[in-house]
Amino acid sequence: MAVDQTLAVTGTRATPRRRWRLPHDWRGQTGMAIALILGAVVMLAPFLWMVATSLSRKANVSMPRTPSLWPPDPSLFNYFIASDNLPIVRLYLNSLLVVGVTTGGYLLFSSLAGYAFAKGRFPGKSVLFIAFLATLFIPFETRMIPLYLFMGQLHLTNSYGALILPFLAGGFGTFLMRQTIAGIPDELIEAARIDGASELRIFFQIVLPLCKPTLATLAILNVIWRWNDVLWPLLVTSNRDLFTVTQGLAMAGRSQGIYTGVALATAVMAILPVVVAYLFLQRYVIRSVVSSGVKG
Repeated sequence: MAVDQTLAVTGTRATPRRRWRLPHDWRGQTGMAIALILGAVVMLAPFLWMVATSLSRKANVSMPRTPSLWPPDPSLFNYFIASDNLPIVRLYLNSLLVVGVTTGGYLLFSSLAGYAFAKGRFPGKSVLFIAFLATLFIPFETRMIPLYLFMGQLHLTNSYGALILPFLAGGFGTFLMRQTIAGIPDELIEAARIDGASELRIFFQIVLPLCKPTLATLAILNVIWRWNDVLWPLLVTSNRDLFTVTQGLAMAGRSQGIYTGVALATAVMAILPVVVAYLFLQRYVIRSVVSSGVKG
């Protein structure tokens, strides 16, 4: 009766209220969320403990028996000691130079090679691409000694060239760029060629702007790889003026090993720039890796 009166007054049919219901797969989603939270805690807890311990002066005297995520005596004392004992500005400048040049070269040469393999037409392209990808299965430690001897023959040891030249191109970057460029319609490139555009103009003005997420992914990955690299700089450089951040802090850690707080402060100073950069660009990494896996 009340419904009929409502219809008579308003001229509309009353709609029943919808009840909120849990999704059918709520158990699976809840379990996945719990697993992800536990994984995040396991990954973040050691890092947070390292930061907290680096901010404690008492850590240089004795390590706390119970790990704490908050220092009992917060202080930047350990960071001041680490900075005074190291030419920290010089180390950061060296790392910025090496990482900047290698990242720029890695993006350029990987993009050029990926464009050639994706849109180029030349005999043996597939075989050459497979052979190029086979280098990904060779660990760097296996190639390190021959590469070191090659740098010695070129008289590049103890120079920026030894830190930069071996990392200006790579199989992973070429593969990722090839997968991305292969998804660009051929008609777009053919139309530019008909209009008289050169291959370099097509590459720089058409192809590269469409590959920004992949380029950002390669950039952040290369920054992480090169910034955190210690083994190769230790092998090819002995001049302290050429030490990178991680190399310099690793050498200093030997002498500061008995001072736990100072040693952990140097570790935080080494990895903090990479962590900040990754937090800002990590969405490009996920987006590009997912898209490259579904393209031909």
